Amino acid sequence: MRIGIDFDNTIAVYDNVFVEVACEQGLISKQWQGKKGALSKKLRSLPDGEKIWMGLQGQVYGKYMHRAVLAPGVANFLMRCLRNEIYVFVVSHKTEYGHYDCDRIPLRSEALEWMHQRGFFDPQRFGIPRENIYFESTRTEKVERIAALSCTHFIDDLEEVFLEIAFPSDTRKILYRDPERMTEAREFSVCKTWSDISRLIFGEETIGDVTSWIKSMIDDEVRSVNLVSKGGNSLVHKVVTQESESYALKQYPDQGFDPRPRLETEFQAFELLHQYRITNVPRSVDKDEDSNLGLYEWIEGESVIDPTREDLHQAISFVADLHLLSREMCDHAIRLASGACLSWVDLIGQVEERLSRLRAVRPIFTELSYFLDHSFEPLWEEVKDKSYHLWPAQSRENPLPRELQTLSSSDFGFHNSIRSANGRLIFIDFDYFGWDDPVKLAADFVWHPAMNLQFGIVSKWRKAMSNLFSDDGDFHDRLSAAMPLYGMCWVMIFMNEFLPGFSQSRRNASRSVDYHHKRYQHNQLIKGKQYCNRVKTLSSQPEYA
Repeated sequence: MRIGIDFDNTIAVYDNVFVEVACEQGLISKQWQGKKGALSKKLRSLPDGEKIWMGLQGQVYGKYMHRAVLAPGVANFLMRCLRNEIYVFVVSHKTEYGHYDCDRIPLRSEALEWMHQRGFFDPQRFGIPRENIYFESTRTEKVERIAALSCTHFIDDLEEVFLEIAFPSDTRKILYRDPERMTEAREFSVCKTWSDISRLIFGEETIGDVTSWIKSMIDDEVRSVNLVSKGGNSLVHKVVTQESESYALKQYPDQGFDPRPRLETEFQAFELLHQYRITNVPRSVDKDEDSNLGLYEWIEGESVIDPTREDLHQAISFVADLHLLSREMCDHAIRLASGACLSWVDLIGQVEERLSRLRAVRPIFTELSYFLDHSFEPLWEEVKDKSYHLWPAQSRENPLPRELQTLSSSDFGFHNSIRSANGRLIFIDFDYFGWDDPVKLAADFVWHPAMNLQFGIVSKWRKAMSNLFSDDGDFHDRLSAAMPLYGMCWVMIFMNEFLPGFSQSRRNASRSVDYHHKRYQHNQLIKGKQYCNRVKTLSSQPEYA
């Protein structure tokens, strides 16, 4: 097997670099949002726009090349190639200098230095010989080089390369692009992510692959690696070394599907909490951002299936510790938690956005359409109207001030905790960590489908949260107004299985081949109906009616 790979926008990605440099040069405003394609279209529409765009390209691929990042999943793929002793070639259509680049930065030298800095030529990292890198001045020469190298596969982000008449017919064509962007069928494979490409060529990842990825993260020899947790999100392996040290290795979802910086967020969250002596979370050990892997302290214990009063006390105590830390961190540059809701408008907007996506696919799914028409939407309009009048006026539209926000794991509950042998709870899964309204933390703790709390624990939890956040005079009223809304938000989350691409991304995370998808969709509808009934019951209570 001889695999050829394009370089620009296939191995090295520049979306953020193009936007940053265009902004620095005054070509766009700081408020402009979009990716490379949208920026290209905008700049090319200007007078002399083609020259402006080509000049920007020359600078990004040259002077600012060092800002480029590896495409998500490339590192894992290249390490699989090295482990399987596959010949890898990089074949790029790249001129010596950029068009209209006054600085005359040598593009090829910059690209080689970028690859050197990222371990492309390191035999212990990607192990690609320097002589396997080719830069060609024209697309025709690029195709000729692919043929001369007898590549069995070639991976590129531009279908025009595959449509060249001289492209070798016996080379398998793999287009690195979102299939939904394709306007017509082509005679080549289309993969949205490098994880897809990796599975297409090599099949499912093995324990051997995972072991090879973590060699640079652990000083000792690895004795065993075992998958202990898989689901819709991350994979967790237990790693044991020859010296009997144990670690949790977390493999985060492919950023081609989920671009959130989950590894960075969780790793830094655990470091921060231990720095401030909040020790009932795992310790961060090491991370490899290129391969999207985090190494953490291994926590021995059991899942919390039937929470006790003592478990509840520990959960409340942990939230209290986060609340105290929040007061110290008020000016700290920590991101908002994933899905943060700092106002009534934020919360309504999140539900409406989810509902809008489902409305787009409802003609395809009869059961979903009936559920939305007869169960969800009538109740949603009623709940939305009631909550508006109950919600304190000052935070309906205006974001909650930072001094009233709290640091939150944004997925907090007993489902994300481990009970150690001495009964102490260790809280895990902080890849959504950040600032949020404590009302969201309090509500999600109750509504999360993995919790299944008894009424007595729910009542004690709500009372404890009201006491803990009593410095916020509107907390109790805001929580009462928000509780039904968060219930409805969870209904929308259940319906994600009907959205294009969502179930596939879940399969990619869980490595499950057969997900019994239609049956799962039906079960999610049943769960949604149950939650709607719970919301109706809650809405009829005196404090809400």
